[in-house]
Amino acid sequence: MKNNQKLFIFLIKLKIYIISLISIHWAAMVAIKIFTTPYRKPKPFEPEIFKKAERFNIMVDGFKIQGYRWQKEAKKKILIVHGFESRAYNFDRYVAPLLKKGYGVFAMDAKAHGFSEGKTITLPEYKAMLCELEKQFGAFDGYISHSFGGIAICLFEEMHNHPNAKLVLIAPATETITAIKLFCAFLKLKDKLRLAIHDYIFKKSGFRVEDFSIKRITPLLSNSILWIHDEDDDITPLADVTPIIESTQKNIQFVITRGLGHRRIYKDSKVVQQVIDFL
Repeated sequence: MKNNQKLFIFLIKLKIYIISLISIHWAAMVAIKIFTTPYRKPKPFEPEIFKKAERFNIMVDGFKIQGYRWQKEAKKKILIVHGFESRAYNFDRYVAPLLKKGYGVFAMDAKAHGFSEGKTITLPEYKAMLCELEKQFGAFDGYISHSFGGIAICLFEEMHNHPNAKLVLIAPATETITAIKLFCAFLKLKDKLRLAIHDYIFKKSGFRVEDFSIKRITPLLSNSILWIHDEDDDITPLADVTPIIESTQKNIQFVITRGLGHRRIYKDSKVVQQVIDFL
């Protein structure tokens, strides 16, 4: 970690600590803002396939969201949904193979990512984008998702229930409660503040942190699901996935990789081929 990054993290810790001395609830609000702000910005290098895309925008809760699509006349269409601190460009290697299979392909920059507006993003906001896409373009026949995008897709499907749509979950953020726990551990936030964050989320959304869980949702879905996860994932740990694997749900096909971690996994050529074959 570079010195400027260490200083930035130290200042965040100090800020939250000082505010917590005044109000634990105020500190929880500040922590949530940090938790939902993508600081890592992938370089805006435009892959060749994106130069051939039709660009479009949709409005979601007053924010302009950037979209890309190919072969809009195709009868079946796939939506690519990226993870936190990522962007649509990162999934360029999936587009051409899908086009060759005759699919129409859509990819989005989520709120606060890529060329989309906004500074923070929450799961309800990501789900709202998916709802608006379906409203404007109809239901999709399949989804390719990574990390934060994976849990957003599952929450969306729980509400909309398109059982024939195929779901690809690559290193999905399985348990939000784990993500918050890791976030608090990284910033060395006390349990009192972690619980205040849980309380803030409940008051804002009407749902417990435990409700934002793929483990809770998958038994409710009958979709055919391809779930790819790496043993060495330190962002969305495999330990959260184990109970789902052990539940032996017949509609879920698991692929466990090794040595790819959380971010390299969706760029791996074998993983890309497995996804295309599944769809």
